[in-house]
Amino acid sequence: MVLVEGGFGRVYKGWVDERTLNPAKSNAGVIVAVKKLNPESVQGLQEWQSEVNFLGRLSHPNLVRLLGYCGEDREMLLVYEFMSKDSLENHLFRRGGNLEALSWSRWLKIATGTARGLAFLHSSDSF
Repeated sequence: MVLVEGGFGRVYKGWVDERTLNPAKSNAGVIVAVKKLNPESVQGLQEWQSEVNFLGRLSHPNLVRLLGYCGEDREMLLVYEFMSKDSLENHLFRRGGNLEALSWSRWLKIATGTARGLAFLHSSDSF
């Protein structure tokens, strides 16, 4: 199931076993988002390696977790925790479906969480 297509490539909805993180059948296990690199992508291999090296070492409540990756042959995949209820961008700009306008308190909560995530990334000593 394709969730979105961007500059990197397509993002699919998938499932993995909760304990082993091995692939699981639909609706059996934990839902994940799988980014598959488009071989003609401008972002390409360098972006993929950057995400693996950078996000693979971080853990923060305001960042999506990278659960795994695959880099065999020409298959370049990134497996992330699945964020339900559509993308932040769609909520912020009310694109698609039946998304309600965000209250100012919700906007502030999102801005604060984003700032905390960015501050964490910029203050990390591991890079």
